[in-house]
Amino acid sequence: MSDKLGFISGMPNDEYHSLSGISKSGLDKIDRSPAHYKYGERKPSTRNMEIGTAIHCAIFEPVRFDNEYVITESETRTAAEYKKQKALHGGELTLTKQEGKKIKGMQESIHNDLEAMKILTSEGEAELSAICMDPETGIQIRSRFDWLSKDGTALDLKKTQDARPQKFSRSICDYRYHVQDAMYSFVYELITGEKLKAFKFLAVEEDAPHACKVYELDELSKEIGFHYFRKNLRTYAECLSKDKWPIPEMGDGIIELPNWEIHKYEEDLEVLI
Repeated sequence: MSDKLGFISGMPNDEYHSLSGISKSGLDKIDRSPAHYKYGERKPSTRNMEIGTAIHCAIFEPVRFDNEYVITESETRTAAEYKKQKALHGGELTLTKQEGKKIKGMQESIHNDLEAMKILTSEGEAELSAICMDPETGIQIRSRFDWLSKDGTALDLKKTQDARPQKFSRSICDYRYHVQDAMYSFVYELITGEKLKAFKFLAVEEDAPHACKVYELDELSKEIGFHYFRKNLRTYAECLSKDKWPIPEMGDGIIELPNWEIHKYEEDLEVLI
């Protein structure tokens, strides 16, 4: 039995994660191996996850952040003042001074970015859940848009250590953000019957000065993302129908450095010659 299909406003995060179907994070596990999806345990909430939720709230729902979160003057979570506020508001809504400073710094940096604010001040909705059925495989897909403007522009926040393009492109590859682009664009078109106007990533550095930049993938990157989205989804559908979840192939035990390190070495040799 499927869940309610289409866009769903105001769905709590825990409820979204309890829905049936496959998400992008599920496809990431499938890409590693079907066994990692089937037998991997959902990680319990960590402080980093709670801070990530707070950052999203500060960027996409600033009024709710100001109303619900408490930034203490405590340097640690063991301080008496922090414990007092935690008892009143809950640990996930209570921030240390340093945590609050970091989140506010990221928020301020983004507020000073004209392209980001043009999207965030347009008519739209934050934390919008989307559920659909893939017509090819019959698999239910679930997605959660960080921000979706009424005109069909999606903005997804990515906190990073380095927002420069040559560095962030590695994060895109490592965390398969190009697959997310393809999946969310597919879901949007399936629900609305129209193509997504744009899927953009808002990369913001965790550490001061919290440099940020709005990025959009080129066409080849989108094509690659769509290829792996469909490949992973078909693999999941096949494993589900056969109830077989193989482990990954590990090769013959010989391992080499990544291509980029080999290319760097070759360039160094050319300079020496």
